[in-house]
This record gives sequence, C-alpha cells and structure tokens, in this order.
Amino acid sequence: MTADLQTRVVERLNETGHDSEAWALVLLAALEGPEALTRLLDDGVEPPTPQRAGRDEQAAGEPPGVYVSSISVCGFRGIGPTATLPLRPGPGLTLVVGRNGCGKSSFAEALEFLLTGRNFRWHSRTKAWVDGWRNLHHDGPRSIRAELVVEGKGPLVVSRRWTGDELEDGETTVVASGEKARPFESLDWKGALETCRPFLSYNELGSLLEDGPSKLYDAVSSALGLDELVEVQRVLADAMKLRKQRVDDAKKGAQAIVRLIEQAPASGDERFEAAAAALKKRDWDLEALEKLVAGEPAPQESATAVLREIANLVPPDIDSAADVVRQLREAHATCSALEGSSAGRAQQRAQLLKTALQYHEAHGGADCPVCGTAGVLSADWFEATRQEIAALEQEAAEVRRAFAAREAALQSVRTLVPPEPPVLGRATEIGLTKLADARRAWAGLAEAREMTSPAAAADHLEAGVLELVEALKTLVDEARAELARREDLWRPVAVAIAGWLQAARQAKRARASVADLREADKWWKAFVDVERNARFEPIRARARETWEQLRLQSNVSLDEVGLEGTGQKRKVALRVTVDGTPAEAVGVMSQGELHALALSLFLPRAMLPESPFRFIAIDDPVQSMDPARVDGLARVLADAARTRQVIVFTHDDRLPDAVRRLGLPATILRVSRRDRSVVDVHEAADPVLGYLDDARAVAKAGEVPVDVVRRVVPGFCRSAIEAACMEVVRRRRLKRGEPHDAVEQLLAANGKTHPLMALALFDDESKASDVYATLRNRFGPAAADVFRACKEGAHEACAGEVDDLIFRAESLAKSVRALA
Repeated sequence: MTADLQTRVVERLNETGHDSEAWALVLLAALEGPEALTRLLDDGVEPPTPQRAGRDEQAAGEPPGVYVSSISVCGFRGIGPTATLPLRPGPGLTLVVGRNGCGKSSFAEALEFLLTGRNFRWHSRTKAWVDGWRNLHHDGPRSIRAELVVEGKGPLVVSRRWTGDELEDGETTVVASGEKARPFESLDWKGALETCRPFLSYNELGSLLEDGPSKLYDAVSSALGLDELVEVQRVLADAMKLRKQRVDDAKKGAQAIVRLIEQAPASGDERFEAAAAALKKRDWDLEALEKLVAGEPAPQESATAVLREIANLVPPDIDSAADVVRQLREAHATCSALEGSSAGRAQQRAQLLKTALQYHEAHGGADCPVCGTAGVLSADWFEATRQEIAALEQEAAEVRRAFAAREAALQSVRTLVPPEPPVLGRATEIGLTKLADARRAWAGLAEAREMTSPAAAADHLEAGVLELVEALKTLVDEARAELARREDLWRPVAVAIAGWLQAARQAKRARASVADLREADKWWKAFVDVERNARFEPIRARARETWEQLRLQSNVSLDEVGLEGTGQKRKVALRVTVDGTPAEAVGVMSQGELHALALSLFLPRAMLPESPFRFIAIDDPVQSMDPARVDGLARVLADAARTRQVIVFTHDDRLPDAVRRLGLPATILRVSRRDRSVVDVHEAADPVLGYLDDARAVAKAGEVPVDVVRRVVPGFCRSAIEAACMEVVRRRRLKRGEPHDAVEQLLAANGKTHPLMALALFDDESKASDVYATLRNRFGPAAADVFRACKEGAHEACAGEVDDLIFRAESLAKSVRALA
C-alpha cells in the first residue's frame, strides 16, 4: 500500500467526518495488510497512523524511462543466423515492414519473450506451438539480445542464451555499463511488465475483447494500480468471511452440544440444565460454562453439591468410640465410689460454707441466715470459715478430679457424635435409598449427646455406634456411586464444552467486529468507485479520442468507457451506438472495428506515466482495417510517438504509405528473408535520406523552373544536415542517461542550423562560431563550403550544380551521423 494512497484515505475519512468511527481503525489496519487487521480485531493492537507522503517519497516512486536501441536474434523463431534490428532510443515512430514470413514478427516476439519470459503467440497452446521457438535452419547456439537505454542510468544489455532444446533451457541476464552480468530478475521489472505491458501482438489485439470482460478489466486495473484497492477490499472481505464463519461454526458447535445434552439419559444433574440455558442465550454465558467445565463448587442447594457433601461424610471412629465408652464407665465408677466418702462430704461441706461466705459478703450482718441465731457471723467466724474451706477443699480435690473426668467423658461423647449433618435433611429429594436408615441411626446415637449419666451414655454409645457406622458407610457408597454415574453422563458434555470454549471466545470477538468490518467495507467500496473513476479518466478520455481517429467511415460511436463491478462481475463497460441506437460493442462491430477499439484501450494503458517503459511494440495492428482507418491508425501512432518510442511491425504497406502521404515523421525499416532463414534489415527511408531524396526528386523534375530548383534543393539539403545533427545529439545524450524531455527542449531551443551543428560537433551550442573551422579541419574544406551553401541557399539561389550540392550534403550528413 503506497503512502500516497494511505494519505488520500485519511484525508477522505476526515472530509466525510468518519475519522473518529470505530470502523475507521479497522479500515486503516486493512491498509496495512491482513496481519495488522488480525492484530487489531483479535488482540486490540491499533495500526500506526499513516504518514503523509512527501514529495521526495512520491518522486522516488517514479520509474526511469526505458527505450530500446536494438534487438538481435539468433536461431529463434523465423530468424536463423544473427540478425539485428537497429532502433533509435527515444520518442518516435518506427515501422518495421516486410512480407509475411520474412521474420519481422520474430523480433517482436523475441523482445517480448526476453523481457517477460513468455510469448502470447504460444501462451496456453499445445507443446507443438511452443516447440516452434527453435529456428529450423539453425543448429548452432541460440540467443536473444536487446540493447536498452535507461534515462538517468545509461545503456543496459539484456540477453538470453539457450543451452538445450527446450524453451526453458536458458538463462536471461542483464549487464549495465561497467558491471558484471547478473540475473534479469534483479531489475525487479516483473510487476511493471505485467501491469504496464508494452507489447501488443495481433493475437492479443483480438483477444482483448474476445476473452471475456474480466480480462480487459484486469489488464486495465493492474495498469492503473487498482490492484492495491482490490487488495484492501479482499482483506476486509476475507476478515469478514472468517469472522462470520467463526460465529457460524461456534453456533453450530453450541447447537451440537445442546443436542448432546438433550439426548443424554435423565440423570437429575442440574449441570445439564445450566449448560443448556447458557448455550441457548444469544450471547452465550461463557463464564457460567467455564465454571461448569472447571468443576467449581455447585450451589449448596444443588443435588450435586448435596451428593458431594454426603460422599465426604465421615462416620464416628469405632476405636475412638470404644475409648469414650471406657472413659465414661471409668468416670461413672470413680464418681460412684466417692459419693458416700469423707472426701465427698468434705466437698459438700466446703461448697456449703462457700455459699455462706458469698451470702455474707453480698448482704453483711451477724445473724445466721439459715437458723436465725443472732451475732454468730462475726469477723472471727469469717476468718475461721475461710480456713476451714481451704482445708475441706484440699480434702475434696479427689472428688473434683473425678467429676472433671466425668464431664470430659460426656464432652467426648458430644465430640464423637456431632448433631445430624444438615445435608442429610437436604437430601430427601435426591432419592437415596439408604438415607432414612442413616438418619435414623444418627438420630438414635445423637441422643447420647444429651445424657448426663456416664453409665447411660456409655451403654447408648456402645449400642448405637456400630449401627451408625454401617448405615453411614452404606449411604456414602450410594452417594459416591450416584456421583460417578452423573459424572459419566456429564463428562462427554464437559469435554465438548471445553473444546468449544476457545472457538466461542473467538466468535464473540468476531461478532463484535463484523459490524465494523461491514461499515468499513461499505465506505471502502464507495471510495474505490471514486478513486477508480479518477484513475481511469485519462484512459477513458484518451481511448475515446483514439477511437474518434480510428473510426473513420464507421457508423459506430463510442459513447462511454468505464470500469464497472467487482469480483466475478467486473468488466470494462463499452457503451456504443450504431447510428444513434445503443448496442453491445462485440455484437455489432466488424473485426477491424474491434481491433481498432482494442488498440484504443491498449495505447492509453501502455502510455500511463507510471510505466517505466517508454517504448511500445505492436505487431500487425493493420489487419482487417479499412484504408480510411489505416490513415487514422497512422495519425494515432504518430501522436503516441511524440512521447513514446512506438515500434510497429506490419506486412501491410498501407501503413507506411499512409505515413508518407500524411507527412508523418517516422523511420521505416524493411525486413527481408533469404534462403535458410537469413534475415536482413535495412532502412527504407529516414529523415536524412528522405530530405536528400526529396532534393533529388526536385532536381530531376523537369517541369520545375531552374530558379525554384536552386532555391528549394539547398533547403532540403540543409534539413538533411540538421536531421543528422539532431540524430547525433539525441543518441549521444540519451545514451549517457539524460531525460528525453530535456534533450528535446535543448533541440527546440537551438533549432537553427549553426547551433545544431555546434551541438553535434562539440556537444555545446555556445561554440557556434567554431563550426566552420572545425568542419574544415575535421572533414575537409568541402564540408565547410557545403554547410555554408546549404545555409545561404535558403535565401539566395544556389550558384553551382544542384546535383553536386546534394552529393556533398549527403557526404557531410554521413560524416556527422558517424560522430560518437
């Protein structure tokens, strides 16, 4: 995603007031790619704010211009021994003409294969077509070589040599000036060659409209850089599809678990009902489900909690019960033995006296509260009584120890036999068959807790403990069995829920993000429509202009060209009318009209400024065209050649004839074939020779007055010399990497004969005053004389023989063209 596009998106979000929307972050993440979008939607990691693209950054993306200097072919297609097609690198129209089978198209196919690694002629064809790449008359090494000129970088040689008989048995390399050969892939031109394809063959010309509406759409879309827009839409669509799928999958998983619950045998386990309720909610209660799966404690009133509590009940220990019985009986025996003894009486008397002292301390007075005797409770009595109590308590210590042991023994009963656990009361609805026996045994044994007689408690405990232990053990076993049964039924459901929970969590996050994705996608589609139309506008306008030139004598009008639809419905809409009646282009156009329409769409795409290729190679565009349409084609090609190097291969002489007749600037190369695939290339006419030929034609025309001849011929000769100078300047400066626009501006600013010759001789227009001396010294006195004669002859009639002037002008032009 280019920074420039990101900047436009942010600006558009701000303009429409959507920059603060939650889905705007989703869109910005999608601009970064699927990974960034996933981090935002799944982990909450926000994408970085796009930075505005600066001028330097934008300029860095503008590719240098590539021109073709020559194409050399050996043993490939229709060419046997090495043949070279020389070309002038830079804008201009070159026609490569020759009969069918002369080998001219082999140059076009060779250049296409060299740079792209494939050829439309045999693409998607059988092996028999592919095997035709080998020339039948050549047994030696086979190769293709193209000399290129890259603006700002200089010459570049791309070549391929074959080491075997298969098309794949070769390696393509590139060599820059002063560098070693390296793989062609290092140029990183693959993407540009696909999106800004500079080749158009006759087969491809027909297929552009015949192979379906989506193919042309894809070709134009790639050239316009719409792929990055489509990629963002794909990222959003994929993310939405994935998250919808997550929700759907989780829903199906929840439904499957609910069915599993419904199909499970009745168990009375409330977890089934709780799980089903949590799963049936629109927004699943994942927290409740997680607790169920984790086995967290169930509510106290639940059957499962009751069963677990019963399963953990511990009956009284029989050995401990025996110890308590022994303690009770020992305490009973000891206390019984002490009840009638002096120790016992001392304990009772001490207790009685303690009570009297406590009464006296509380109420005072000297009278006895029991018998009423007056004055007996004196201070002496008080002190004597305290001493007596101390003596009596010492005597009664054995009794106290015995009674303490008895209380301890009775407390041991209460410790050994707690009250009936409340859980047994809550278990009445569960259906445990041993519950009643256990409760009855527990209630009976628990009576010992309230007994004050150690002997009675011992007898009761000894009689009931075994019954409780047995009844409780049976109940615990029953509860554990019921728990195990329930767990066996619950386990498959728990496992299913545990396996589903992660998907459910993702689905909940996905459900929350689908709405944002939908809004982002909706906004993006509207943005793409605007962006697509803006980018396509130059092609639309240029295509209609081109069609208007090519449709001469056609009743078909091209009313509208546009990119429409997405996905399977994408197409280049071609709305035409025939004599004002709307129609489908493919259905009503002739073959020639279809080819002209396809060319109208190809040229604007190939000439986009984003393309690094300043050359266009078109093979056989003239076929099926009417003569009038050929004139339009010549004008279209010449117009394109003002900014591009246009190389056209044709067997039809109507195109070069139209170029000459219309006076359009062009170089015409003629290709001829001799026996055994020997191919020759020679220039049929060039600007220099053309002007000289025109001069000879005027000189030999007997009907032209002599004074007119003497004025016109020097002008043609001067034009030939100027054309030679411009050719040298262009070749020299483009070869060292100067931009073509700069070279053309230089030539336009120095369009007179003297500055042009100074540029050709010295590469410096300011040295015009040194031209005559340099011509004389370098090429001889005759060169300086003919240069002066050609200049002056435009104003004054030539004094000498015009044939001699033409001869000497041609000699000077050749000398100038030979300059490095």
